[in-house]
Amino acid sequence: MTDSENSPPPPQPEEGKGLRGRIAGLLLALSFLTRLPVPRWVHAGSAPLRIGPEALLLAGLLLGSILALLAEGVLRFLPAFPPLLLALLLLFAWISLTGALHLDGVADIVECAYACVPPEEKRRIRKDPRKGVFGVLALILFVLSKGAGLFLAHPLGPALFLAPVLARSALPAVAHLLVGRSLPEPGALGRILLEGGRVRPALVLLAGLLLSGLFAGGRGLAGAGAVVIGMAVLGRVHLGKVDGFSGDMAGFLVESGEILWLWALSL
Repeated sequence: MTDSENSPPPPQPEEGKGLRGRIAGLLLALSFLTRLPVPRWVHAGSAPLRIGPEALLLAGLLLGSILALLAEGVLRFLPAFPPLLLALLLLFAWISLTGALHLDGVADIVECAYACVPPEEKRRIRKDPRKGVFGVLALILFVLSKGAGLFLAHPLGPALFLAPVLARSALPAVAHLLVGRSLPEPGALGRILLEGGRVRPALVLLAGLLLSGLFAGGRGLAGAGAVVIGMAVLGRVHLGKVDGFSGDMAGFLVESGEILWLWALSL
């Protein structure tokens, strides 16, 4: 065996470097956050999952655009379509586009926070696919609340477009505010959400606030403020009842933020 055969292989370029790597990282995060199709080569690579503020903002923009276009198409071509049925159609499309990912987090967080179990059981509850009474009730209440918001929000276009955008653009900043220096363990989804991006959370939050003012005026800015404050308060209340910041907590906060925005535009 020659020396060349004994020598270590040449170093490979680090995954995620360059424009193609960054695009692959964004698409991989998008495939995790939504059920939107992405090219197969994205999953064929070995890029680590990075869910940063820019990926959350992209997911929110795509989800909001699809939902707003769906509502506009129905209202334009079927003007007599009943508003209640339209709200149910949009609710079904919304859940389908996200694969109920965030609703699963809602059920797990509420079950973990309010079930009468010892503290050491809370982690097991979050990993159990079965839902208890508190989790099922939380799912029902959150789905009904979002459906009511879709039925009452006006104007419907900005409400639909901005709900996914605002909740996701606010999540990184709210998460850092809640966690501070107490980061989750390495490899946990909560840690990936907190450390996965190349863009500062404050910049993404600012983009969400600017979009709310652009599309909904002063009423939109007030609603956006309510979303950020509401997510921070709900996060603070529930973070101490569960075993730290996690992907489930992120899903809980996103769903809460979307509902708060729809309610704000219903008043």
